[in-house]
Order: sequence, then structure tokens, then C-alpha cells
Amino acid sequence: MKLRPRMKMKLPNAAFFDLDDTILGTTECSNTCWKLLSEEYAYIFQQNGHPDISPEDIVRSISNFRLWFWSDENRNQSGRLNPEQALLETIKGGLETLGIKDSAIIESMSHKWDNMRWEILKPLPKAIDTIKELKLAGVKLALITNGNAQIQAKKVQILELQNLMDHIQIEGEFGLGKPDPEAYLNALKELNVAPEETWMAGDHIEFDVIAPMKLGIYGIWVDTNKIGLKSHKGYSPDLVVESISELV
Repeated sequence: MKLRPRMKMKLPNAAFFDLDDTILGTTECSNTCWKLLSEEYAYIFQQNGHPDISPEDIVRSISNFRLWFWSDENRNQSGRLNPEQALLETIKGGLETLGIKDSAIIESMSHKWDNMRWEILKPLPKAIDTIKELKLAGVKLALITNGNAQIQAKKVQILELQNLMDHIQIEGEFGLGKPDPEAYLNALKELNVAPEETWMAGDHIEFDVIAPMKLGIYGIWVDTNKIGLKSHKGYSPDLVVESISELV
């Protein structure tokens, strides 16, 4: 698949970035949390009538249910705006496949996962340095992220992105999110830039790449989890990178 030439010699006037798995190592953090929790709770389950349940069983069952939960457009939207409830539902659904229906255990796992997430969450390698380099070069910067207002704002504060971005747009605050065209059009308006002089980079190939490309924005797919473009048959980003650090 042939991609349009990378803009090597000239940076754009503006660059829009997704947050999770583009700047922030969200999936890596999540996987680590599930692994640690499964090791702790497998022992609890084994001592309470489920001797055959292993940590791997817990991770697999919850992961499979999470994939099902987030695959539906309506569940995805409601879940990202109410992540606490989504977390409870995915743990509940995963554990039920193992024969566990203890509401106290489900709530306990949910609270521990959330607390652990904030302790280990960190930016992807060189991501913040890249943002700083673009800012120093005079590129106007915007963050366009889907999700709950409070949760996403906390991530922004942890990374101190409010000091780097010229515009921060969170779905839960703005009232709509990607891939609604208005999400990108509003950011263009806020930065007073045209689509053809703007990059949009993110890990979600539909929300962060194809949708803005339809408006004339240069779409950059950040293949953070190294799944390869073949997994997205029919899509043709302008550029594919594994890290936003490749953009500078």
C-alpha cells in the first residue's frame, strides 16, 4: 500500500494529537494492571472454592469480555463517558465466565485497578519531548481526546499538557467527540488554521486518521501497539509511524 510522501522538510502550521496510546501509554498501563491484579485475585479465588482458576484465566476472560464490550459503537461511547461503570461491567462479565458472581470482589477489583492505574500511568517514550520540540518550532498544537471529562482532564494534568497545548478538547467537556467532523472543525477554528496545513496523529485509525483525512487534514496513524496496517484492510493513512517521535 503506497502512502503519500512524508512531510520531511517542512513542519505543518498545526498538529492535532490524540491522547491515549498516542502520547500516553494507556494500553501498556492497563495490561500491567490486569496482570498484577490477576495474580493477587487468583489466590483469593483459589482459597474460596475455585482452586483451578489461574492468573492467566482471569486476564483472558476479562480481556475477551472487554473486547466484546468495546467493539459495539453504542457501548463504546457510553463506556468512555462513564469509565467507572464500564470497568465494573467488564470485570463482572469476565469473572462470570469463570463462575464468579461476587459483587464485593468485583467492586474491590475495580477500585484496585483504578488506583493502580494512576500510580503507574506514564507517557510513551519521547512523546512529551516531541510535543515540546514541535511547540518550540512554532507549530500550533491541539489535543483532541474522547472520553470522560474528569478522567481525561486528570491525564492532561499528570502530563502537564495544559502548558504545551494551544487547545485542549475533551469529548466529555466539548459535548461530542471523534469521529464527528465538528470535533476536528472546531479545533481548526480554535487554532485558526486550514485543514491542508494541519496534521492529525493518533492510534485509532478511524477516529484519528480516516475521519480527519476526509476533511483534508493530513492523517498520521500511530501504530503504538505494532499491529500493522494489514489489520485495517481498506484504510490508507497518509503516514504510518510507531511513535510520534518519528515526526520530528
